[in-house]
Amino acid sequence: MRRPPPSRPAVGPHTPPGARPPPFSPDGIPNLREPTGTLSPVFRYSLALMPQGIIMADIASFTEAGLTVRVLETREDRDRGFRLRHAIYCQKLGWVTPRPDGREWDDYDDGSTTVGVFAGDGTIVGLVRLIPPGRPFMLDHDFRPLLPPGYRLPRGPDYAEITRLATLPPTPGEARPLAASSLLYKAIYRWACARAIRFLYLVVETRYLRHLRRRGFPCVPLGPPRRFGTGPLCIAARFDRQVFECQTDSRLTRFHDWLKADAPVSREASPWQSPGRDYAPPACAWHFPHET
Repeated sequence: MRRPPPSRPAVGPHTPPGARPPPFSPDGIPNLREPTGTLSPVFRYSLALMPQGIIMADIASFTEAGLTVRVLETREDRDRGFRLRHAIYCQKLGWVTPRPDGREWDDYDDGSTTVGVFAGDGTIVGLVRLIPPGRPFMLDHDFRPLLPPGYRLPRGPDYAEITRLATLPPTPGEARPLAASSLLYKAIYRWACARAIRFLYLVVETRYLRHLRRRGFPCVPLGPPRRFGTGPLCIAARFDRQVFECQTDSRLTRFHDWLKADAPVSREASPWQSPGRDYAPPACAWHFPHET
């Protein structure tokens, strides 16, 4: 049986040009690529930890308020998702260098679950990529500068990462009775429950984190905010599902009930849209910063 890679590098931090880099950097961060640009052994090892069939089976598709939520499994759906990510993360936020083909994708897509929200005409209006335990996280590598020096990111079977969260704002004259972001939260919650995930790492804009915390989402900052390229200030945080579920605020309780409902909820049955209620769930009361 193949042994897992060592937890520490076998050589020093400076690797000669053309030489094979150690599987981990001096601070324990996985090296994802070889000098040639191919996936490193540690990345290929992590991709083999979990069968693809298990990854894709965690979330059943559902339709609510005219929007359909499903895992991006077909080539056409994945292409739509890559184009939406390029529009948000390359063109609008500037976190990623734009690409000539208008698609944004990376090595973290291998072995991850990407969920999309689709309008009735098939247009993708939102998506989120979920990286399960046992896979390299973006906070291990790409977003490492957001963590304090020497900080070792806690990992375990109940730790996962939320990445590439993006939604499109409604076009002028378009009526969306339920925000795509609300359905993405429901999909994330279902995925976390199916996998017994308690902690979810995420990197968000600082003002978005303030919104989350004001609305009752227990997201703890992991380091100071930082700007990537020309984009807005962003920050790394950790969401605790157990703390979220233990909150006793009645408004949050109704939101929990909506999140955990197995059957699709009609517009009239949604707790924040029923007659005589002024309740609005955190995910529906505002748009993501890049939607404005």
